[in-house]
Amino acid sequence: MSTTVLRTERLLVRPFDPVDAADAFAMWSDPEVCRFTGDEPPTDIAIIVGDIPRWQAVADRGPGCGFWAVTTHDGVFVGDVYVRPLNGAAGEHEIGWHFARPYWGRGYAGEVALGAMDHAWRNGVHRLVALVHPDHVASRRVAEKIGMTFEGLSDRYDADEPPVAVFAAERP
Repeated sequence: MSTTVLRTERLLVRPFDPVDAADAFAMWSDPEVCRFTGDEPPTDIAIIVGDIPRWQAVADRGPGCGFWAVTTHDGVFVGDVYVRPLNGAAGEHEIGWHFARPYWGRGYAGEVALGAMDHAWRNGVHRLVALVHPDHVASRRVAEKIGMTFEGLSDRYDADEPPVAVFAAERP
């Protein structure tokens, strides 16, 4: 099993492992999970198996970075969280989270996002942004709950896509 990156009151955050493929596939193949991401649900577990090395490589993009699996303390996969440099946005890192539908509404997203934010600050990240679909009320609330400030709608992160709600926080 992979090394724990951080531990919260109820959750563990660790690098993705090939054993997570079935759980990640189950989460990502749910159209409701993909509803606000702009991604099509994968149609084959091989897609997720192919993504895992790419997710693992996010850790190589700098201190405090990673694309991690989130589990309960007893090892039940519940979702993912990530911190990664934003392409074309010098000094900015994106934070994001996704959870399998059975785990929505339990406060897991805020708990793990706050932990990932603290991890990023401790590792020298200076500015975090969350790029949220404007209609995704739950993710907007999570961003606010962890202390991020709404900066407005913007397409500067991807001019080919509709504007996103930008939430940001600076390292204290």
